[in-house]
Order: sequence, then C-alpha cells, then structure tokens
Amino acid sequence: MELEDLIDKYRNSKRQMRYSLVGLLALLPALNTWFNQGEALEARRLQAEADVNEERQKFEAAKQKVAELPALMAKLSEIEDELNRAKQILPDRIEMDGILASLGNLEKELDVKIVKFTPGQEYQPNVTLEYKEMPVDLVLQAPFSQTMRFLDRLVHMPNLTHVRNIQFGNSIQDMAKKSDTPVLETSARLILFKGM
Repeated sequence: MELEDLIDKYRNSKRQMRYSLVGLLALLPALNTWFNQGEALEARRLQAEADVNEERQKFEAAKQKVAELPALMAKLSEIEDELNRAKQILPDRIEMDGILASLGNLEKELDVKIVKFTPGQEYQPNVTLEYKEMPVDLVLQAPFSQTMRFLDRLVHMPNLTHVRNIQFGNSIQDMAKKSDTPVLETSARLILFKGM
C-alpha cells in the first residue's frame, strides 16, 4: 500500500473513524514513552517520594529540637551560673598573697603566732577529677582555745581550704605574756585547692 492509497482510505472513511485514528496516533508517543521509559520514571517517582518523606522526617526532628531549644538554653544558663559559683569557690589559681593576708588578719584577731608557713608543690590526687591540691605546712603557737578558733576560721575561709594532720606539741613558756594559759605549739597541714 502506498501513501496515496492510505490517504484515500482515510478520506473515504467515516468521520468517527477518522477522529479515532487521529486520537490513536496522538496516543502513540505517550504509549511509546510509557512502555520504553515507564519503569524508570516509576522508579524515579518512588525515589522522589522516599526523599520527600525522609526530608519531612528531618524537618520534624529539627522542629522538635527547635521546640526544645529554650529549655536547653535555660539549662545552659543555669550550668554556666553554677560554673561561675564553683570558680569562686575553687579558683583557677591560688592567690598566695590573699591567703597570707587572710592568715595575717586571723593571726592578729585571734592572738595566734604563725611560726612556720611552708607551701609545698601542687599535685593532683586523683587524675579523674579536675582539681589540684597545694599543701602548706603550718606551725602555730597559741593557747588551745585560740588555736582551735584559728583552725576553725581557717577552714571556713571564702576560698576552699582544708586542714589535715593536726598535731599538738608540748606547752611552751610564753615569757612575754606570763599568763596562766599554757601556749601549745601546733603543727598542721593546710590544703589549698584550685581548679584546672
């Protein structure tokens, strides 16, 4: 069949047949695409839907985190406040001048004589904890009651201190005072703490 015969048959056919034939010819490219690329397009569509769902889940998770953000910020602020308070109690470095000034004031106030004040080397008693200790050997001369008040005030100083190894020696003659209260020589180890 030649092209002219086909054209003649087309012209002689009924109008409905011609419309059907034109519709069929119009559908041929779509059917060709469907049969040749349909599976790939369906796979791409499924992948796009999966990507949309994944991104939606990420969005919901991010939305949840944003909702939790004010509570986390409040908690962070609270932790920073606690850290600042802890740094006041446990400073980053030991101010020996301040310690000596405090001890001198206590010495005058409580009428105690500090005979020996020997700082030692800093060390970290426990490697898992982030603080260091500095031992200071003290020798005091005073009556027992004043010595105990001095040591009590010492451990209640604003910076964190601790007293260990308190040993009371024999009473010594206090020629200057000539009082009835015996003066004891007391040795102790003052522990100063610092953060790292």
